[in-house]
Amino acid sequence: MFSLRQDTPVTNREISLRRLGGDEILLATLAGFFLEDAPALMIQLNHAHDSGDFAMVAHRAHGLKGLSATFEAVPFMQLATEIELLARAGDHYHINEAIPQLQTEFDRLTAELRPLVS
Repeated sequence: MFSLRQDTPVTNREISLRRLGGDEILLATLAGFFLEDAPALMIQLNHAHDSGDFAMVAHRAHGLKGLSATFEAVPFMQLATEIELLARAGDHYHINEAIPQLQTEFDRLTAELRPLVS
């Protein structure tokens, strides 16, 4: 199972901007999209988990991973990937451990992105 290093940055702005050709406005726009769309995906992932719908858990984890990739949000992306794989394997036990970690990283990521759109 994935373990988070305390010193791993939430995002890597330098890499993100390099991917976007240095476009700060585009970065802010994409952060806004994340902040609009990702909370609903997190809720849906949790509901799917609660109802035992592993296919939906995998699908929502995959979507969250994709939304966060622009920001090089490594801890969040790694956890989302792990949850996606665990869900595909039907590993309820380890998903129970990983989802709270994903929520923690989600909270850290949204806190870091919010100032980009204000």
